[in-house]
Amino acid sequence: MGTSATRLVLDYGFHVTNLRMIWLKVLAPNAGAVRAYEKAGFRVAGTLRQAGYWLGQVCDELMMDALASECSGPSVISPLVP
Repeated sequence: MGTSATRLVLDYGFHVTNLRMIWLKVLAPNAGAVRAYEKAGFRVAGTLRQAGYWLGQVCDELMMDALASECSGPSVISPLVP
């Protein structure tokens, strides 16, 4: 479900608002979220070392981005937006 929701956000951002790039930060130990974002089209762009906390422990934050030029395919949202 996380991958599907993320793909819809990218679809809206790239096809409706014409963004060129969308970025996010995620805690590195959150493997499920990282996997969902990668499946949706995000790539790791960098690491903020010791920038966050996961279960009370210091951890890294990953910066991830997705480019409109790398997200191909028809939009499912554009036909629904007036």
